[in-house]
Amino acid sequence: MKNFRGIFGILTAGIVWYLSMMLFFVLSGAQGILADPEIQSRKFLDSFFQEPLPRVAGNPLIVPIGLIVIGAIAGGVFLWLNDKLGTGWFRRGIAFGLIQWALMIPWFEFYLPFNVMLEPLALVLLEMLLWLGVTLTVGIYLSFIFNFASKAKGK
Repeated sequence: MKNFRGIFGILTAGIVWYLSMMLFFVLSGAQGILADPEIQSRKFLDSFFQEPLPRVAGNPLIVPIGLIVIGAIAGGVFLWLNDKLGTGWFRRGIAFGLIQWALMIPWFEFYLPFNVMLEPLALVLLEMLLWLGVTLTVGIYLSFIFNFASKAKGK
């Protein structure tokens, strides 16, 4: 059963990543703020609609495939760190979500949106908060899959 949980968690983490992005960025209404031409950088907005278009415009599967790969990597790293993340499945999930965020988001947001795309600082900070929601959700999900059921049954 443990192997099934591991495979299931790794294969589904990308789906949870995608659903979390939809929840925090789209369903929350934040994407409307981030794409508002009154406050968003023209350079940032143009990158989605002017030639050359993003790769996703010609290959819509690139994002889902990328998220499955990213989710699998996150799941593998979670399994590697699992016992080092503290006690309790929820705490482990929070710890992993914070680690993901801290190692990825500040650099990404500083370098690409703020530096290259000239995104206003307030929007960069909003995105960082939204990404925190995504990484925490993925971390909690992975910890639930890998830890909750086995601990609940005493395994």
